[in-house]
Amino acid sequence: MCGLVGRCTHAGGTVTADEIREALAPIRHRGPDADGVWTGAGIGLGHVRLSILDLSDAAAQPMVSPDGRYVLAFNGEIYNFRQLRDELREAGVQVHSTGDTEVLLSLIAVHGCAAAFRRLEGDWAVAVWDTRDEVLTLGRDVHGVKPLYFRRTADGGLRFGSEIKALVATGGAAAEPSVAGINAALLGYSMTWGDRTLYRGVHAVRPGERLVFDPRRGTVDRSLFARIVDWVDDDLYRELSAAPAAEVVRRVDEAIGAGVRSRLVSDAPLACLASGGVDSSLIATVAGGERPDLPLYHADVVNDSERPAAEALAAALGLRLRTVRVTDADIIAAIPDVTWYNDGPLIYHLNALPFYAVCRLAAEDGIKVLLTGEGSDEYLIGYPDQALRPVLDLVGRVKKVPRSWLSALSPKAAKLFWPHPDDTFAQRLVELSSGFEAQTVGLASGGAVGEAGRRRDRRSRVASLDLAQSHLVSLLHRNDRLGMAWGLEARFPFLAPEFTRLAVNLPDRYKLRRTVRANDRRHPFIVDKWAIREVAARRLPKSLAARPKRGFPVSITRRLTVSPKFFEDGFVADMYGLNDAAIAVAVGDGPSEWLTRLILTEVWGQLFFRGAGREQMGEALQIHTTT
Repeated sequence: MCGLVGRCTHAGGTVTADEIREALAPIRHRGPDADGVWTGAGIGLGHVRLSILDLSDAAAQPMVSPDGRYVLAFNGEIYNFRQLRDELREAGVQVHSTGDTEVLLSLIAVHGCAAAFRRLEGDWAVAVWDTRDEVLTLGRDVHGVKPLYFRRTADGGLRFGSEIKALVATGGAAAEPSVAGINAALLGYSMTWGDRTLYRGVHAVRPGERLVFDPRRGTVDRSLFARIVDWVDDDLYRELSAAPAAEVVRRVDEAIGAGVRSRLVSDAPLACLASGGVDSSLIATVAGGERPDLPLYHADVVNDSERPAAEALAAALGLRLRTVRVTDADIIAAIPDVTWYNDGPLIYHLNALPFYAVCRLAAEDGIKVLLTGEGSDEYLIGYPDQALRPVLDLVGRVKKVPRSWLSALSPKAAKLFWPHPDDTFAQRLVELSSGFEAQTVGLASGGAVGEAGRRRDRRSRVASLDLAQSHLVSLLHRNDRLGMAWGLEARFPFLAPEFTRLAVNLPDRYKLRRTVRANDRRHPFIVDKWAIREVAARRLPKSLAARPKRGFPVSITRRLTVSPKFFEDGFVADMYGLNDAAIAVAVGDGPSEWLTRLILTEVWGQLFFRGAGREQMGEALQIHTTT
């Protein structure tokens, strides 16, 4: 895990080493161990390093191929690097270091970027300069674990970096907020998936995308080299449909084990997050069997505590549990720092604040890698609203019948009885502001379901694909940014191909299992993530294996209030043209999720567009907010 930046000019401009170092400064936290800069004619690459594999200088970056043709800046981990290294050596290619960077560079030198990217299994973002053909290639892993952003410059060139602040805080190119993006964020949409951002002119390289910039022509060519929907395999689906349930559960168990083992490869200290949920508990159990000295870390959020479950797990495994207590005051105090590292307001994942606290504790203990349980809920449909989706869809269809009848007789009467139809203008505004990203993902997922037999299985497959390409990306963004705030790499065993390709093709009964016994009060008579829970039942105490999903809850929105003075002459007031009276109305209803969103947006706007410092915003929050 590291950070990279760069600039490529159009038609032969000059890039200096000092310019690249300036761009590296805002993301220094991503690589506290070393840094490097390389410049050529019209191009500059910068890198900050968090040393995890091959701690020696042999893995320093930017790295140049032996023939001088390729220059690489790389952020992330390639988990199949040993297999790729063996293949390179068999082909007569010498690889001298023990890590994955030189393997990646050698693979590119032999096969080219397009072919090399398709061979990689891991979490990565790369920038490659071809000195012979004079083209820049950017790429990002298929899940979008590692971030990578770009923006065109006034001279027709390209700036790029691991975090947006490296693009908007340097180089004389001031950032402008995207009004459409802010509207979407305030309505609850995550602007961390797709290629749009909250900044005008700044775009994300999409998960699984290869971007090629030709500085001589000034053109950008974008294409997908990998998609999650490509994992749909009807032969595997039919095989799993015909197999006994015990055999399918065994295969899921083995896939989880393979994912954990690949994510344990490290030359630096590792640990596991123990949130208290079944997914992280299962990962910790498997990892603890491989590394008996593996510590566990937990954020004990006051008013939303899951500490007893984490303590029960540690006791059952005989592992050391380190806990950080997080109060409402701690959450408020952390908002400016976490907003800065996040590059945006924390509206979609308020639980980023306790995650930041637990990462700080782990980093202070010398940990550099933290295994977490993201991915299971998306691929095995572990969300209550998704578990109830068939029932909700049926209710919706039933409701439409009398509404349509009444609308035909009297539209005014229909609006009186149903003033808030499901197809609201607010939802349309979100879709418009996000470039209809959700619909694009849905179309791609629906078009890839293959021949999966029953209607229920097809719907389940589409749900898994949708969640993995949308909500999951936002979780990975959260974990990357707030782990890297402390020089800590988050890894995700449930994203290993052994698990994901199996999970995409599982019949619905292994994701959502109907039962005669009440299970979760939010979706009684439906067991979510059934296959995962069956594996957990074999490995965990019953009380942990059967725990309902809580999702790292943070309930401060029910208690947080703010004085109107916090917004006076501020970012939100200026953006929406609010006078003092309007501000008083906007905050007058007291604690609510809406009020918290306004506070978070104001902090982001002040930090990135008004020049306020984090300490200054922390003082303002202390003065004007109460719980």
